[in-house]
Amino acid sequence: MTRDTHITSINWASHMPLVDAVRSHHDQIQRDLGLLDGQKRWSYALWRAPLDVDFWDIDHSQWPKSFLQSGGAADRMMLEVRYIEDDGAQRQYVVGRPGGDYLGEPSETVSWTGGREFHVYPNEVFTADEATDVFYGYFQNDRVPDEYPLRRLDFSAYE
Repeated sequence: MTRDTHITSINWASHMPLVDAVRSHHDQIQRDLGLLDGQKRWSYALWRAPLDVDFWDIDHSQWPKSFLQSGGAADRMMLEVRYIEDDGAQRQYVVGRPGGDYLGEPSETVSWTGGREFHVYPNEVFTADEATDVFYGYFQNDRVPDEYPLRRLDFSAYE
């Protein structure tokens, strides 16, 4: 039996292994992202399953440590990745498409249920199809592919 290596989360409330029984991993990610509507389904996340822990025994108060997540709708979403850095610190970044201009303040808004709004740069707004390549790269290597710039988020005001 093959062990499922990654878990998907919808709205950080529903979790399941990423499987390829019906469609390829790539196509399953694309389908899941395409179902985001910004209302009932507003978030999709992918993260590596802990080693030697059965899916049903994962402690969601401790996991995931690192992840890639999207927020919004299939036609307009933002992506964030959290890594555990070499110094042990958790750092979170907004993912952008190559060639973005980071001058000035972010000018685009991505929103979802409950009136949540996030301001990002134009190259940080993705469609489901564009986001699929980022998620699939993360699935393969546990890293966002190098061609996608990362803008570090500052959460110090919340500490």
